[in-house]
Amino acid sequence: MPVIRRNIVPLRYSDPSVVAYVRSPSDWMVSNCGWIRGREGVLLVDTCGTERDTLDLVSDVRKYSTVEMPLTLVLTHAHGTHHNGAGVALRNGGRILAAPTAVPIIRSGPQCNEEIFDCANWGKLEAPRPEAVHSVIEPVEVDLGGVVVEVVPFPGTAHTDGDLVLFEPRTGTLFTGDLLSVGSTPFAVHGSIPGWLTALDWLDKMFPDVRTFVPGHGGLSHPGSFPVAVLRTYLHWLLDATASAGTPDFSELATIARRRWPTWTVPERHIGNLLRAHADQHGERLASAEAMRAIRDAAGGKIDLDALLGLGKS
Repeated sequence: MPVIRRNIVPLRYSDPSVVAYVRSPSDWMVSNCGWIRGREGVLLVDTCGTERDTLDLVSDVRKYSTVEMPLTLVLTHAHGTHHNGAGVALRNGGRILAAPTAVPIIRSGPQCNEEIFDCANWGKLEAPRPEAVHSVIEPVEVDLGGVVVEVVPFPGTAHTDGDLVLFEPRTGTLFTGDLLSVGSTPFAVHGSIPGWLTALDWLDKMFPDVRTFVPGHGGLSHPGSFPVAVLRTYLHWLLDATASAGTPDFSELATIARRRWPTWTVPERHIGNLLRAHADQHGERLASAEAMRAIRDAAGGKIDLDALLGLGKS
């Protein structure tokens, strides 16, 4: 049974206090978070998939701030591993910022995806108060008291149709959400492969002064390690592999992907990504439920989150 580690990585200690909360090993419902503290407030980047993990996250955040500090929660996109704990994190008040298309999903509450996951230990997950969830339509600056954080939505569909990123300019820290994954197989079922490639170009142009990437999954990275180039290579391969007319052997292509990227975690995602790429470039509609069933089958059946996260059966 794996042990999920919570690695608190301070990128700066004094104002602004910028912390990456790196959770590993990267897997289903194991994603990174982080926070930025100013003199008058704290900004939390994403939550966790279960109540317990989110409570641990909030407890760690408060060790670096104070209970009285107003909390702003920024959700990089509307996947359960990132937003399930939104209501938990805001039990003592605060507000949420998210891309417009992500807002209704976040307001509707946690995603447990029972057709894919087997889990008896989600805990008490509740939807946030609807009035606490606000749309970020264009770039905004969040002033935390001497610390200004840029919250920037991507104007299109990439990893999902509602991705945004956060940049703290004094430290050069970019929280990318799942627009970047390092050492973990990306997940494109709910997005667009061509759009994602456009988003990577957008990251390069919009944030030329990045010194540290905090990806949605995997370890911290730096421009010199070429995390954007690695992901770009994979996305181009998906399009090349599914470019021919007709229906390819997706299982065989997924096997090839496993061989080309043998160290990446959650390799069952390859087949869903290939289905997404094929649909994108042949003008077809991809039913996400169909793609998720293919991923579930590639994983050998429903994914046991209780075992994966070390939760144990209740």
